[in-house]
Amino acid sequence: MSRRHYFVPFFLVCFMWSCDFSPHLHKEVLEAQDFINSQEYDKAALKYKKILSGVAPKKIKIKIFYQLGELYSIHLDNNDLAIEYYSKILKLSEDLRELVKVEEKIAEILFSYLKNFNQAVISYKRLIKFKPRLKKHDFYQYRLGLSYLNSGNLQKSEDTFQEIIKLKDHEYYLRSLYNIGLIHFKGKEWKKAIQYWESYIALEKRRDSVVHTKFLMGNAFETMEELKKAYNIYYSILGEYPNNDVIKNRLNSLYKRRIARKR
Repeated sequence: MSRRHYFVPFFLVCFMWSCDFSPHLHKEVLEAQDFINSQEYDKAALKYKKILSGVAPKKIKIKIFYQLGELYSIHLDNNDLAIEYYSKILKLSEDLRELVKVEEKIAEILFSYLKNFNQAVISYKRLIKFKPRLKKHDFYQYRLGLSYLNSGNLQKSEDTFQEIIKLKDHEYYLRSLYNIGLIHFKGKEWKKAIQYWESYIALEKRRDSVVHTKFLMGNAFETMEELKKAYNIYYSILGEYPNNDVIKNRLNSLYKRRIARKR
């Protein structure tokens, strides 16, 4: 089921739950829903804002803020405004399930669409701290590590991934091993990067991921002037790397450098 098809019935159910529903408010809500049904999303948003400008119970406001968040994130391509409306719910609602759902929405938009990783860190830290522990805790913790990594905070990123690899049954144990290697690679600590990647490829079953990691390991060996090791690892992925010409060029270059060394 698409998000668009889910959007309409969920809206109706939310408002059915609410009390203190005056005839006038009921009429306004139905008009907004008609605009959604006819895919006139701008008009629906304006109608909701008009409702908010009047007197409406807190529960109704929360539902409308949510619907505005959905409209702007899914249909009106304004994720900044979507976050603004979702965030209003965090200040009003006391319902744990509601708070989790909204925080998830905010975190996903910040991470995947706005690429605002500093703010994504804040959202994922909140999700991790929820009690009782949330079902997707492992995912949020992994996303926290990625948010630190993408924002350039390599130390906090590594600290987060190190916490993850203490738990062998963590859902993102393997990917965290890879990312610790990547952090050391970015920090030009080539030997440490290779150590973590060797542990990673020993366990990783996805061949495309192994090939990608071996290519980076080849880069590290080449940078350290360990040309034979670099040559061997590049050769091991010949014909498997997405751009085979890149591997051939690396092999030719390394071969010439090794010959030059012997002269």
